Amino acid sequence: MGDEERKLQPKTVRVLVVCAYRLAQEGLSLLFSQDEDISVVGVAPDVAGAQGLFGRLRPDVIVFAHATPNQNCPSQVFAFKAAQPEIPVLVVSPDVQPGSVQAVLAAGATGYLTPEASADELIRAVYVVAQGEVALHPTILQALLSSPAARPSVETGWGLDDLTPREQEILSYLVRGLSDRDIAQTLFISVRTVQTHLAHIYEKLDIHSRIEAAILALRSGWPFQEVIHQDDLENT
Repeated sequence: MGDEERKLQPKTVRVLVVCAYRLAQEGLSLLFSQDEDISVVGVAPDVAGAQGLFGRLRPDVIVFAHATPNQNCPSQVFAFKAAQPEIPVLVVSPDVQPGSVQAVLAAGATGYLTPEASADELIRAVYVVAQGEVALHPTILQALLSSPAARPSVETGWGLDDLTPREQEILSYLVRGLSDRDIAQTLFISVRTVQTHLAHIYEKLDIHSRIEAAILALRSGWPFQEVIHQDDLENT
């Protein structure tokens, strides 16, 4: 493992699981125990319990697990982020309604998985959000991209023409949940080059993070599949 990969994957990621159901708490703890670089430092039934444990446990990632779609996930995420804005939040929920997902992301979550996710996908998502990046389950991404609600009814003030072809391409992969390293490997460029392009994207769109870029792009209904497809054709 090279130095760059070590930086992207911390030695130990401390996870605090927030879930009202004991069985789900134990199941998630068991799944995370399969990875020697993830440590479940505590479990809590709700946001208040999580905030009470935070000062003592100092987790790197909060995993909110919701067993039913009718739980008010956005308000819980918002409440936690208001108190601990620097800690990334990964949500696991069966609710795939675009409006619900967008509300959770807008509340501050940087990852969203469904219970369909495999153990490997869950573990990878923890590493991704620990690095401040976006982790979206394919089911969630497909729901957002295919929903008319994800497309604005008014002019957003920016579009594909505001970004270079390479910036469009990188934004497309970012929305799909690829890390800087994954994007670099896919495009055969350096991680530093990817980060430079991202900085230009943030400046042009007047945003400050990957999650803002992902939310803004998804809500604007960009033709991501077409962007990547055209680039593939150019490289053949």
